[in-house]
Amino acid sequence: MIKILTVLAIIFSGFVSILFRGGDSLFDILKAAPLQDYMSGSLSGKIDRAVFDAIPRSAGLNGFSAGVLYKGLRDAGPQVWAGCNDWLYSAEELRIDRRDAEHMAARLRLLPRLVQAFAERKILLVVVPVPDKAEQVEEQLCGLSTDASRVRANAWAQAAGATKLHQINLRDQWPRPGYWRTDTHWDRTGAQFAAEAVAKLVNGAVGAGTERVSLTRGVRHERPGDLARLAGLQDAPKWLAPAAEYAEDARTAIQRSGGLLDDAAAPSVLLAGSSFSQNSGFIEYLQAALAREVAQVSEAGGGFAGALLKLLQQKPEMLAGAKVVIWEWPMRSLVAPLSDAERQMLRQIEGH
Repeated sequence: MIKILTVLAIIFSGFVSILFRGGDSLFDILKAAPLQDYMSGSLSGKIDRAVFDAIPRSAGLNGFSAGVLYKGLRDAGPQVWAGCNDWLYSAEELRIDRRDAEHMAARLRLLPRLVQAFAERKILLVVVPVPDKAEQVEEQLCGLSTDASRVRANAWAQAAGATKLHQINLRDQWPRPGYWRTDTHWDRTGAQFAAEAVAKLVNGAVGAGTERVSLTRGVRHERPGDLARLAGLQDAPKWLAPAAEYAEDARTAIQRSGGLLDDAAAPSVLLAGSSFSQNSGFIEYLQAALAREVAQVSEAGGGFAGALLKLLQQKPEMLAGAKVVIWEWPMRSLVAPLSDAERQMLRQIEGH
């Protein structure tokens, strides 16, 4: 009953607001409209435009509406799932689509060619699949199933088992929760765990670095989550929004040998990942654990292999002195629609 009343209150307040702001315009349209407008249906178009113009446009009002829906109905919009205790999840991780299997199969056909491309260049390719937040923090989903996450993870495990991969397993021994409550990305603890796991493999394969990398943390500050923004909750009153989260940004300083005028060699380690590689200090923790400078070539929204394919197809010169490429990607991207670059490589593989 409370949920029903909440929805009715929002609808009624919106209706009253539209009448208050646009009532005169609606009356003028109805009064001046000829009979032909009533008969042809063009009057409805004029009314629609008047109603649209009368809708209040205010970040504060939009935030208030989003907050009421969130607190009253646990509704965070079509792109975000509201879990328990102010935990938010990307709807991409939870959805199931009829073309998921097709998209996943296509990417798994890409995998051997990507691995081969780096093997031919004698570059160590380190694969870092990022588990779904929904799977890793399943207990805050309020009973919703993570079957979609498990299907993707199992399909990838089978494909990876059939391909010789240097892969990081982040699913086991994960420092829970390891993700921000209101953000799709891992938090500082998760980012540091992932960085140290990657560094352990890389240092074991090519030897430890020799650069002096100092790691410091900045001033504690409020950190708005990307899922809260997607849900329209960034402008909601605090009492209607998820509790704020705070972060201390990691920073690194690298001390190189030689004088100030000496030319520094290009980094031999490249990080070709997604927005996970650009968040929560992952690259800073990685450089500190490797004792090496790492070149950031990651792409926000790069999906499965966006940054990796850009390296191969558009920036191959960056691979000339590379010894290691770290390929990080979110598991949910396995089932996303294929990018143009992925389709192009598939055509090359399949000869058409």
